[in-house]
Amino acid sequence: MQKPAIAVIMDKLKDERGGKVIFLSHCLLNENTRYLGGACRRAGVDEIIDELQKKEIGIIQMKCPEQKTWGGVLKREMLMGYCIKGTLLRPFLKAFMILFLWKTKISFRKIAGEVVSEIRDYIDSGFEVCGIIGIKGSPSCGVSAALDLKKSAQFAADLDFRTLSRDYFNENCYKKCIAERSGLFFEELKKKLSARSINVKFFEHDLPGEISGKESNVNFMEIQ
Repeated sequence: MQKPAIAVIMDKLKDERGGKVIFLSHCLLNENTRYLGGACRRAGVDEIIDELQKKEIGIIQMKCPEQKTWGGVLKREMLMGYCIKGTLLRPFLKAFMILFLWKTKISFRKIAGEVVSEIRDYIDSGFEVCGIIGIKGSPSCGVSAALDLKKSAQFAADLDFRTLSRDYFNENCYKKCIAERSGLFFEELKKKLSARSINVKFFEHDLPGEISGKESNVNFMEIQ
């Protein structure tokens, strides 16, 4: 007896799946992985999650590249450079950042490859990938704007822990260190997608806006 084609089996076992998925930056579903001072919710961004549920689009949470690369949930490798002005560590910041960025790009490239392979699998399996939602202002997952890591490292290094506060950090860091470009992880993601001729829409949650108390401004009208 000839083995039935996968399409035939799929038809025989047809179920209620919607056939549409979207990829999200990790902290949109779990703000516990945000940088310290950057979590504005107890869990995830409700208005994004709720709207995707209404649209019956499956939600795929990408790995947090920073968690996987920078020392776990608290990103301990980043914290090593905080408030080091006047210490013996400050003169070595430039050399540290060279190694830090080199390691970051290698790791982000690997994770981006894994995400793109998953996107390819969904497409080849007949699913519609509605897009990827990134985070404006994130050094990793920014789409149109991202925190410049070199500038933000200098800013963090010169902070005084005695006067350090969440409001001061968020208000000043983004004003001084934001750049109009994609984050490092999304740069690698775009390169990997292009190399495999995969065309996917990008959407962007506004992190500075969220910090200011605004609801997410993702344009769901573009998500069919």
